[in-house]
Amino acid sequence: MPEDFPKGGVLLLRLPNWVGDAVMASPVLVNLLASYEGLALVGRPHILELFQGLPALKGLFPLGSSRAELFSLARRIRGRFSSGILLPNSFSSAFFFFWTRVRARAGYATDGRKLLLTHPVKKPSQSLHQRDYYLHLLEALGLETPFKRLRLFLPQEAFDRAEAFLSDLPPPRAVLAPGAAFGPAKCWPLSRYRALAYHLRRKGFSILVVGSVAERQSGAEIARDLARARNLCGLLNLATTAAIISRADLFVSNDSGLMHVAASAGVPQVAIFGSTSPEKTGPLNPRAKILRADVPCSPCFARSCKRGYLCFEKIQVADVLKACLEVTR
Repeated sequence: MPEDFPKGGVLLLRLPNWVGDAVMASPVLVNLLASYEGLALVGRPHILELFQGLPALKGLFPLGSSRAELFSLARRIRGRFSSGILLPNSFSSAFFFFWTRVRARAGYATDGRKLLLTHPVKKPSQSLHQRDYYLHLLEALGLETPFKRLRLFLPQEAFDRAEAFLSDLPPPRAVLAPGAAFGPAKCWPLSRYRALAYHLRRKGFSILVVGSVAERQSGAEIARDLARARNLCGLLNLATTAAIISRADLFVSNDSGLMHVAASAGVPQVAIFGSTSPEKTGPLNPRAKILRADVPCSPCFARSCKRGYLCFEKIQVADVLKACLEVTR
């Protein structure tokens, strides 16, 4: 039975692969520390950056991209852990725990992996926010989940690097994140981010644009010819980006992983939704304002749109600027 899952000792936890999912899973880590001596974390290298400062951390095991790297990691940790919990739903993550001889293996019984788990948990029948989806797994295993707030555990060096980038950009600081890994159906138009940056500068904000290498050109366009504006897309690791966001006076983004990073920091934020649902993945932040157009085809959860992205066309620059000024009062 799932409720018989062993407590105590050091637990091996497989983190989600996506930034937003990992941040929404952060209450899981805090709650687990009440039942275990420590945690060892398995995940993508950039995801592990967000939890390097976790108390009672007993190991960080980055997953490589090649099969050889995966087998090498499995050999390193084989037989070292008596219990482990899988937050991803994939078959491959369950097979990895099986192959590394984690004796008690818990996770949702999805993707045909039930036989690989010693403590399979049925997915919840009701629709839950992604954070609560992860917490439901712990509850099904007989673990208490009193802690609900999103929280990251960044290393001090990330904050030191962030201060170096912020030192010549006086507050108030607006951080814009124009990207989203899911696809264009989650991205408010670049031209509107550019116009928003212009109006925020006129209101006295310094502007920082953050994101991956893929957003480098977009960041340059947004910051172009603006005084006290800097394009940091593709220049920072995830931990430093998170530290910069935590120092923001305003954060504006699409529904993205960095949106949840801002929510975990509790900074004033405006989140612009298109094809996705705030009920499932909205920012869990009392200082957040969500903008979403009332169109019959949204949420469609599509990556792209042949109808012209009506959900974004209806969200004007003036609407977003108004929301920015409201959350920063």
